[in-house]
Amino acid sequence: MGLYGNLMDVTMDKAMFRPLFFRLDIDEDWNKYKEITNTVSGINISDSIDSQLRELIKCRYPAKKLQEDDYTALIAELLNGKTLQQYGVWVYYPWSRNMVHLLDKEEFIEVRTNRNKYKITGREQDILSTKKIGIIGLSVGQSIALTLAMERGCGELRLADFDTLDLSNINRIRSGVQNIGQKKVVIAAREIAEIDPYLDIICYDQGITEQNIDAFLLDGGKLDLLVDECDSLDIKLLARIKARDNGIPVLMDTSDRGMLDVERFDLEPQRPLLHGLADGLDPQKVAVLSPEEKIPIVLKLTSAGNGSMRGKASMLEIGMTISTWPQLASSVVLGGAVAADVSRRLLLGIFNGSGRFYVDIEEIVGGKEKGAQSIERPNPYEPLALNAIKKIIENQYFERGSATVALDNEQLEEVLKAAMAAPSTGNDQPWKWYYHDGMLFLFHDRFRSFSFGDFNNIASYLTFGAVLENLVLEAHKAGLEVSIDKLPLGESSELIAVVRFSKVADDDTEKHVHDELADLIYVRSTNRNPGPRKEIEPAVLQDLKSVAETVSGAELSWLTQPVDILEAGKIIAACDRMRFMHPEGHYDFVHREMRWRPEDAEATKDGIDIYTLGLSKPQIAAMQILKEYDVIDFVRQQKGGKLMEMATIGTVIPSSAIGLITMPRVSAEQYITGGRSYERMWLAAEKHGLALHPLISPLYFFPRITQDIENNSLSTENIVELKMLRERFKQLFRIREGLAEVFLFKLACVPKAGPMALRKPVNEMLFTD
Repeated sequence: MGLYGNLMDVTMDKAMFRPLFFRLDIDEDWNKYKEITNTVSGINISDSIDSQLRELIKCRYPAKKLQEDDYTALIAELLNGKTLQQYGVWVYYPWSRNMVHLLDKEEFIEVRTNRNKYKITGREQDILSTKKIGIIGLSVGQSIALTLAMERGCGELRLADFDTLDLSNINRIRSGVQNIGQKKVVIAAREIAEIDPYLDIICYDQGITEQNIDAFLLDGGKLDLLVDECDSLDIKLLARIKARDNGIPVLMDTSDRGMLDVERFDLEPQRPLLHGLADGLDPQKVAVLSPEEKIPIVLKLTSAGNGSMRGKASMLEIGMTISTWPQLASSVVLGGAVAADVSRRLLLGIFNGSGRFYVDIEEIVGGKEKGAQSIERPNPYEPLALNAIKKIIENQYFERGSATVALDNEQLEEVLKAAMAAPSTGNDQPWKWYYHDGMLFLFHDRFRSFSFGDFNNIASYLTFGAVLENLVLEAHKAGLEVSIDKLPLGESSELIAVVRFSKVADDDTEKHVHDELADLIYVRSTNRNPGPRKEIEPAVLQDLKSVAETVSGAELSWLTQPVDILEAGKIIAACDRMRFMHPEGHYDFVHREMRWRPEDAEATKDGIDIYTLGLSKPQIAAMQILKEYDVIDFVRQQKGGKLMEMATIGTVIPSSAIGLITMPRVSAEQYITGGRSYERMWLAAEKHGLALHPLISPLYFFPRITQDIENNSLSTENIVELKMLRERFKQLFRIREGLAEVFLFKLACVPKAGPMALRKPVNEMLFTD
């Protein structure tokens, strides 16, 4: 088909990004030009050479007021015998079928860069024209490339991206819908060619790999600057290692808060990668990590804690309610401008620094969006001190009894250590003790238990039941009998119990039930370890049920079928999500319960060390974002939070069984008694080598809609959802009306967890005369 066939092949080549040049005073070019213009259907011919010549003349005579005769004479001088049609270059863009008449290269550059002066001087423009810039990744990268091209901030651009354009990319990538499915590098290269056909463009449409990175950086001359905008974590690392080896500076813009990284490997050949944030990371090892395993690395490299509120909220919803990391055209265009500006100053030797910088428009311009702030919740109580304790019991008569024996310091220490090894919500340890006249007084220190979770003191009452169970077991182990007077001053008083010790059992002393469990008091711990589901022998579950129900009125129900366990998991997950998104629940978790560093747990000897929760590294990394309530509240407003639910469901599904302990009625005394039941059963579970993990949120929420709906601190939306969850829960466990649900937990057959959470020493919690 001759020339026509070849030209048509070019026209139909989807990967073509270089235009064709025709100088019509050359016969061969003239023939090709004629063939194209005569045979290509729909060709558009654009000839503005006259206006371009006039603009060239104006640029060369800026101080002269040119008249029409001046232009005519000067244009004739430039033509030097050529016709207007022959002057300059005809540039054909096969992909758009546009034939455009332009000035030749030097004159074109002279006119096109004229408006840069003197923000860019002529000498600086000449320097920039010798520079080679490589860009990996063409989302933000496209904006940078186009801005560099418009300013002519380099003479050569190498573009690398393996991806094609999707419809969802057009929210930030400058392109028409006709390019959907086209390679991103081709789209960018074509647009640059339409801006400046004389710029050298080299495309790597398979992206960057370990096999071609050296060619990208070095072939045709070493890059003067590498711009990293790729998504692949291992390529980010590899590109920096290679750039450092070759003394090539690296620039990266992240389209959140205008974050820009500059790494001057040309000036600092030993500079750590990404300012030291990538120390120790091996690209080959990173390449084989799962997406979840990469999360903590990405969070660290991007300093995610410094990200925008909406950016962090979005991060929590990726794969849940959104498919990927969001980017806006405004941020991407800003990133292109910032990166191009810094690139120019870097290449001209004006800017020689390294570091991480922010060009946060919300911060600079003002009116920065303020999300919901974490509540300031002052504690209305004072720590329970000895003078307050004495005031509570003054004018009250507590009979010591003739059989009561006094404990020596060692006996008292051992009994209290065991009692205080009992579990408490968030490990808040809400107890204070007063040993007086041979009697041991147990008090509720409401300063320590004040929380969203301790609704109507239910959580504390359960804790005190577990405390008393341990105390009785340890006393029996020491050969002591125990009598307990519960709530002697009523439910409104901080006095929970008066305990007397004796050597002889009588009708008032505690029965000896499963005293062998005393040996497991310091073995017991919350075990959140994940593991494959394994069935528990029915006889073992029956034994645990029998142990729990040795406490008068207690009933233990089991769920063992996977379908029931899943349903329970969904209910628990919804309550966990609701608790975490409630401002007071979030405050409790972040500021009251969690100890975010092991040294904090060691210092306070209370709360929960985050590293004992059995969380994976990605989950712990995500926790740093979850700490911020404005982020959580924004997620709540978007009806999000599935990540939190999935975490709970993932914990519950492998359970061997879910258990629920109930008591006959709702009262403080019944909750205390229920606490004894669950602690007794928990110790028995340890004897069987089972892992027990309390699942507390439903039982802390449901009383808010069943016991005191007027003072429940819940939104209407919360109440509606909780009522539906409550009905599902009741049906699942076949709960009769009027029962008090005291303990919900899961059992699993997994390896033993670490030691129990730390406890404050006895001398901090005990007062004596």
